[in-house]
Amino acid sequence: MSVSPKRRTGVDILVLAGAAALGISIFNYFRTDNGIHGSAGALLVIISSFLMVISAAALALAAEMNPALRGALVVLILLDILGTGLAAYMLEENWLVGAMAVALMGWVVRLVSNRTPGDARVRGAI
Repeated sequence: MSVSPKRRTGVDILVLAGAAALGISIFNYFRTDNGIHGSAGALLVIISSFLMVISAAALALAAEMNPALRGALVVLILLDILGTGLAAYMLEENWLVGAMAVALMGWVVRLVSNRTPGDARVRGAI
């Protein structure tokens, strides 16, 4: 069983947005002319962005993942997006807020995309 192209697109958006957020947060952590240089909040955003990339990549690479684990990852990614977006807002980092908005769009695309016909019957979900 393979991942449907629309679901794959949503996961790809999540991976790219998470990677962008990771790059932005690392840049801000080491840039000395801002107010968040070396702060614990900036370090937390680096860690949460890294975890988002790893979780989204796990969704992309593990097509035969246990449905309960896949559902848990989807929920945890949403919490990561919301938490990182809130931290970015409080750190006044607009580029990072934008990356989280893109990640949220990817999450929604992944969530609402259609499955292949007969997919639920094959797994016995119906």
